[in-house]
Amino acid sequence: MSKLLPLAWFIFLGGILLAAPFMVERSVTMDFTHVLEPPAWPYLLGTDSLGRDLLSRLVCGAGISLGVSFLAVFVSIVVGTLLGALAGYRGGLMDRAVMAFVDLFLCFPVFFLILAVVAILGPSIWNIAVIIGLTSWMGTARLVRAEVLSLREREFVLAARALGAGRKHLLFQHLIPNAMGPVLVNAVLGIASAILMEAGLSFLGIGVQPPAPSWGNILTDAKATLGVAWWLALFPGLMIFFTVLSANLLGEEAQKRYHL
Repeated sequence: MSKLLPLAWFIFLGGILLAAPFMVERSVTMDFTHVLEPPAWPYLLGTDSLGRDLLSRLVCGAGISLGVSFLAVFVSIVVGTLLGALAGYRGGLMDRAVMAFVDLFLCFPVFFLILAVVAILGPSIWNIAVIIGLTSWMGTARLVRAEVLSLREREFVLAARALGAGRKHLLFQHLIPNAMGPVLVNAVLGIASAILMEAGLSFLGIGVQPPAPSWGNILTDAKATLGVAWWLALFPGLMIFFTVLSANLLGEEAQKRYHL
């Protein structure tokens, strides 16, 4: 059951993403004759302070919030995997330099580092995704380094080296593919962290910018009307909660499988 519920939620999110293109226009259409209407037909989740349909905005926001999160995780995996594999395979000065770089990044409060970079580069969707990814690769690098240190002395790697395989072939054909199990587990957990980070930045007003909806900036809009329009904070909050919870549950199940 603990596996089925998170999977069911992500299947549900997949259906939402398929429906999103058909709801874009409705998510930005303002109707001042239906301002702050509670959940009822035809506005199943109510409307916001500009008369926009909350259900449509949540559906469209799912694509943006999840898109930012998946892109951020992809960036962190690529950077962390390459640096960790190089550190583990080359050893010596390369290993010490990469690990010192990891330790240096871990010394900074990541959220405030992201705030500073976003303030300099501007709060666009692409900037936010790449910045989150470039500040969250350290765990992946450590995992890959540890796996490569173990794998590089295995018989199949020694045999490939004896047959004349070069460093690039060993890294990309033998070491990195066999080190990806723990990385994928870490990626599932990273999705949850990236969703929370994007939501936090958007809530502070320096994430995804209106009129593009994300779960975080929908929550920001709800602050001003929290006392009279409970639905504006409840439903996006539930979307974030269930998505993060499902990602964490799937990550825990994967950790058990790989004995992490």
